[in-house]
Amino acid sequence: MIVGIAGILVGVVYSIQALQLPKATIGNPWAPIYFPAALGILMTAIGIVIVAVELSKGRAADKGKGKDRGDRGYVKLILGTIIICIFYALIFDRIGFIVSTLLFLGGILFLINGLRAWKMNTAITAAFTFGIWYIFEKILMISLP
Repeated sequence: MIVGIAGILVGVVYSIQALQLPKATIGNPWAPIYFPAALGILMTAIGIVIVAVELSKGRAADKGKGKDRGDRGYVKLILGTIIICIFYALIFDRIGFIVSTLLFLGGILFLINGLRAWKMNTAITAAFTFGIWYIFEKILMISLP
């Protein structure tokens, strides 16, 4: 429910900001606004759908059970993700893309999947990090920090 409400709020604010973008001086003046406005509207619509689904689940569920079973562990995931993202932002420029992304992605995957899935977490972390590095450095010839 919280995710849906946040999606609605972010979508509405994003749509309002998109409509305040400067219009193009050449061609269709509204062209630079179409995509951001559509993205904001889509975000708002998805937020509404999430809230509607959660409300319908709430009506169907037994009210006497107390706390929603689906909400357990979310606080740990949210706080862990925030901490890992801040850590990633702080170390990215200092130690570079490869090491910081390995630590970031590994941290997120271990947070979500736990230690029992260490083989899968390690494989995904390495494949993604080195895959992105290869695409940017070797194919697109864009230097990463």
